[in-house]
Formats: sequence, C-alpha cells, structure tokens
Amino acid sequence: MLEDHETRDQSRNNLAVEVLQKTGTLRLSAFGYSMLPTLYPGDILTIMRETLGAIQPGDVVLFARDGRFFIHRNLRSVQRGSETALVTRGDSMPHRDEAIVASELLGKVIAIGEGGKARPVPPCTVWRRTVGLVLAYSARLRSLALRWHKSGAKASAPELVSGEGLR
Repeated sequence: MLEDHETRDQSRNNLAVEVLQKTGTLRLSAFGYSMLPTLYPGDILTIMRETLGAIQPGDVVLFARDGRFFIHRNLRSVQRGSETALVTRGDSMPHRDEAIVASELLGKVIAIGEGGKARPVPPCTVWRRTVGLVLAYSARLRSLALRWHKSGAKASAPELVSGEGLR
C-alpha cells in the first residue's frame, strides 16, 4: 500500500514538472508547515518556471529533491565548485537546506491565491521569521494558528481545491 502511495505521489510530481516545463506556469496546493506564517497548507500557489540565475534573495522557490517537492525561501546564491547554487530555508525552519543546484530548481512562487484574491509572496521580515520559529517549536500554537487561518479563509472564500496538496 505504501508503494502505491509513493508511486501516485511520484506520478503527480512528474506531471507537475511536465506541465511547468511545457507551459511555464503551474498552480499547486501547499502542503506542510515549513513556510508558516507565509504559506499555509491548502494555499494555492502560482509557480513560474525560472532559471537559477534569475532567482533573487527573498524569492520563494519550488525545487525537487529525493522524489519530493519543497517550497522554501532563497537566502542567497553560492558557488559550489564551478556551478552556482541556492541556499534556501523554510520560514519556520531552524536550519538551511543543502544547497540547490540548477537541475533541482523548478520555479519561483509568484502569487498566493487565485484570481482576484491572488497576492504576491510577502517578504520574510524579522516578525514573520520569529512567528515561524515559534510555530515550528510549539505544536499547540501551530495548531491554533492553523485553526485561526482556516476559519478566516472559510469566512472569506469558498473551498479552492479538493484532494491532496503539494508534498
């Protein structure tokens, strides 16, 4: 059963990569807590295909590693031997990711939401980073924040996506 789930996830990820490569844009539903309070599970993200050289510090990027997708914020570019790589971290993660090379980068998140409700990705301010770390270390506060966000989202907008989100 686990293999079926992994195969389904891999097929979904392969399809998403193909759509992004062919059309240049992709919309995905966020999954996970690593970007709280910037992104919440269920947020609809618009991703634009982008090259590593065009990514700036502060941009939120989609990358693939070990068969999984990750959406984290670029902190800076570094040189790894002869190639440039990105150093990223989730807004609520205590540690940086291993540097991302060009072959892992899929694109840049350009908007959160859909249609007239779409908004740009906010910067990672000191306040946002502090709140993110508090939510990362406190399951109780994270649960309260998720419930608060969900109740506010339901009051202001209909359900945008059903089914599984980004993994």
